[in-house]
Amino acid sequence: MGVISTEMYEALLLANVPEDKAKAAAAEVAKTQDLASKTDLLELGAQLRAEMDKRFAAIEKSLAVVKFAVFSGGSIILALLVKLVFFP
Repeated sequence: MGVISTEMYEALLLANVPEDKAKAAAAEVAKTQDLASKTDLLELGAQLRAEMDKRFAAIEKSLAVVKFAVFSGGSIILALLVKLVFFP
């Protein structure tokens, strides 16, 4: 049957609920305890957003280095082409 809420099961038995129905009800209660609340989801969203911001900042830094390398390399290639074309 899976996990059941012991407290709920015992409370239902004390309320004279039949044992099979008490087990079924306690099992359903145990299933709902694994659900996330709206607050849980908002906290998780904030954590994910902070992590994404941190990672995007790192990517932007790396991209700046790549842009510099491409610009520098492109300038050198352009200078060599100008030298070859105009000053053979």
